Amino acid sequence: MKRFRLRYADWSWREYAAIAACILRGRIAAGPDAGRLAQELNALYAPSAAHALDFGHSALRIALDAFRELEPGRKEVIVPGYICPSVVDTVRAAGLEPRAAEIGPDLNIDAAAVRSLLGPDTLAVVVPHMFGCPAAVGEFERMCRQAGVFMIDDAAQVVGERVEGRLLGSFGDAGIVSFAQSKAVVTGVRGSGGILLVNNPRLQDALARRCRGLAPARGRLGALADFLWNYQWRGVTGNSGYYLLRLGRLLGRARPVSGPMALISNLDAAIARVQLARLGHLCAEKKRVADAYRQALAALPSVSLPQHAPGRYLSRLMVALPPETDVAQFRKDLALAGVETRLGYANAVTPGRPDTPNVAAARRLIGLPYTGTLQNDAINKICSILTKCLLKQDLPASRNSTSHETHHTAHQR
Repeated sequence: MKRFRLRYADWSWREYAAIAACILRGRIAAGPDAGRLAQELNALYAPSAAHALDFGHSALRIALDAFRELEPGRKEVIVPGYICPSVVDTVRAAGLEPRAAEIGPDLNIDAAAVRSLLGPDTLAVVVPHMFGCPAAVGEFERMCRQAGVFMIDDAAQVVGERVEGRLLGSFGDAGIVSFAQSKAVVTGVRGSGGILLVNNPRLQDALARRCRGLAPARGRLGALADFLWNYQWRGVTGNSGYYLLRLGRLLGRARPVSGPMALISNLDAAIARVQLARLGHLCAEKKRVADAYRQALAALPSVSLPQHAPGRYLSRLMVALPPETDVAQFRKDLALAGVETRLGYANAVTPGRPDTPNVAAARRLIGLPYTGTLQNDAINKICSILTKCLLKQDLPASRNSTSHETHHTAHQR
């Protein structure tokens, strides 16, 4: 049985060649690629200043520390109610309090909800482009300036896309980009890279000073092996990484914990430079695949892609199922039929509080296999399996979708 697996990075031989060159030359932590990457990022994001770090959340922490130094009396940071847990953890680690705002149907933070939460204790607003779907970032920039609060343009999952003629990440006072798995640029996992963008020139000296005091990240070969074995090569290695991890724990050799904040390593910078050089192709292929999924799912009116728009880049393809769907059983059925899926974020910004309706709906979305290498016949097969698994649950909406296979085979190539 053919399996359709999740993919966490679209790498070519060029990325592996860059890895080999760094290893053979002994340039893992330090080397010329880190400086060259900084130059390329500064050229891409000008007039914003770019600082290449080990994590996207390192960039967030540095920005929040600088904001708090300027406004020590303010303690609240507004974030979406549906958000990557590392954002919430970083806000708390900075000694600040995250405050959840409602999200819209596209999973992005809602402007009206943020406006209602702004107050004298608000230090900053974090505006992510969830899974690459662009938020109304210009509106947030104007709102935050008028309110006198800082804004962070969280473009962790998207590189090179523009809104209002400006690159995502370049709005507000500071921006964030991540190079971890399932992003636009992928160099690995666990500290493989991120960018702090300084968009407000008045903050440049304070933020640059914090970055200059950091050393290059270390331990990157082990992290690379983790990424390759447990993510990139999982079609071959299967679940062996899980059992190796369990064995390591029994032997007292648990997976290493990331160290203090650092600059990006030369190894990760070398991979990032290759990914950036291929960015136009990578994004174009993701757009093609998303549009093909939309065509293939057109005969399933009960299923939707809440973030899709023609020609829009997305880092993940999240699918909304009929509300009656038993999501856990549906995913098991898909897995038995050879289709891997994943859920989105399960963390609560404020533990103990019930989810809002939009956040609750977002937690039921599933991510389908989504890589630029997928061709239409594979996409059509995945959607055919999805249809059959919905029919297996005997949902009222799915019983009207029996024409799906006839529809989507017209788009094969």
